[in-house]
Amino acid sequence: MQPEQRRTGIIYARVSSWEQVSNTSLERQVRECREFAARQNIEIVAEPFIEEGESAKSANRTQFQKAIKLCGTKKPKIDCFIVHKVDRFARNIADHAGTRAILKKYGTELLSVTEPIDTSAMGRAMEGMLSVFAELDNNVRAERSKSGMVEKTKRGIWVWSAPIGYTRIAKGGNLVVDDKAAPYIKMAFEQYAYEGHTFRSLAKFLAERGFRTRTGKKPCAQLIEKIIRNPIYYGVIKAWGHESQAAFEAIINEELFWRCQPGLRKKSNLRRERENPHFPLRGFAVCPDCNRPLTGSSSTGRKGIKYPYYHHQKQECSAARFIPKETFEQNFVEYLEEVTPGSKYERTFRAVVMDVWQSNYKKLDSANAKIRKTIEALELERQRVFDLHRTGVYSDTDFSQQKDRVNESIYAQRQLLQENHVEEFNMEEALDYCFQFVRQSARHWLELEDVPVYRSRFQRQIFPEKVTFNGEKFGTKKMSMVYEINQQSGADKSKLVTLSGIEPELTA
Repeated sequence: MQPEQRRTGIIYARVSSWEQVSNTSLERQVRECREFAARQNIEIVAEPFIEEGESAKSANRTQFQKAIKLCGTKKPKIDCFIVHKVDRFARNIADHAGTRAILKKYGTELLSVTEPIDTSAMGRAMEGMLSVFAELDNNVRAERSKSGMVEKTKRGIWVWSAPIGYTRIAKGGNLVVDDKAAPYIKMAFEQYAYEGHTFRSLAKFLAERGFRTRTGKKPCAQLIEKIIRNPIYYGVIKAWGHESQAAFEAIINEELFWRCQPGLRKKSNLRRERENPHFPLRGFAVCPDCNRPLTGSSSTGRKGIKYPYYHHQKQECSAARFIPKETFEQNFVEYLEEVTPGSKYERTFRAVVMDVWQSNYKKLDSANAKIRKTIEALELERQRVFDLHRTGVYSDTDFSQQKDRVNESIYAQRQLLQENHVEEFNMEEALDYCFQFVRQSARHWLELEDVPVYRSRFQRQIFPEKVTFNGEKFGTKKMSMVYEINQQSGADKSKLVTLSGIEPELTA
């Protein structure tokens, strides 16, 4: 029998700024990636690609791009792209899928040290779910951050860098007037309102009188326009569709500000909402004949009653028609119910996932045994430190230093064991969270009626691409992995099999 050919691989590790003090350190990621490679008989052919403090919101990361480029050169041939977790690879489904496709073209397989992903149907399902959870986690963090900023602005707190004319004394504090720059700001408004300046002539006028930017440069016309159009100077914060009274001193009064806004009104025309709560499927459903998205609008009857419809934007298509909103959305709800996995599929899916998950951790048994031996050796060393101190070999200072060093090492080793134990149970929580939405997809879509942004996001989580509507029913070529495998298992029973030891459910 010929020996198994050894594969080649590279390691990619990343931390973002908020993780610098967390347990997912770069050293730990790289160490566990190397140990994983050794267990899998993978030769690491390059120094680890390490990203320090760069976000995974997009794939435009310096070391990440270098790693992908190396896979493409095929000199040397890279068989495996190893990460500690899938969320180290990407926290955005689109970037994950796109980069994954590039690696596949290069013949490189994505491997996770702590997650059971591979090229099998279940492995792909796991990878799809994990990428969804990574994006969801990223979105939740962003929403929490934005929510906090929105609440602060409602209280009149400016949460961005201080605009010229203001400064911030303490980090996280509110703005205060900059005594050096504020007089120039007021002069700019007065000159523009009463002296007929252009932005260019006003920039020159202020520069001649000593006005400079924070970097010491003369003001330009673009900066002056930005200042004149900014309501912050009369004490109003406009952000995210809200208008709040500032809790800091204004530099000019409201009358002077509006005198400088020719052609502008206090209330601007509202743009058509991108996420229209009345037509949640507008732009999401596509005509399969002309491949154009359907839109939604209301027509007014003779008695002034409005009748909402979904329809083609242009009527040139032979399939163009007006479909009542209620009928259209009921068809979509029925389609959601049709593609939603049943309880039998959920139980089988859970069993398979947990079996794969548990078997993944069995591979760590030998590593855990080594950790326990290391802990035993460290505990003996700690006892030796106490003995040397007791006999007077170590001074109090030496004893304290040596004891702390050994205790820190013991703590670090025990943390590794604890993390392995905790992560075994995280998959149950992840599956519970996933199927909380999956098992009642249609109901959740209906319940999100009052939150159009979340409803739209929920639609895209199930259907990454737009759905088609042929005039009678919905369809799509692409669904999220859990739904897709459910459909495949319905057509081909070999796609999802019951594991040994799990009794098949008998039907009457």
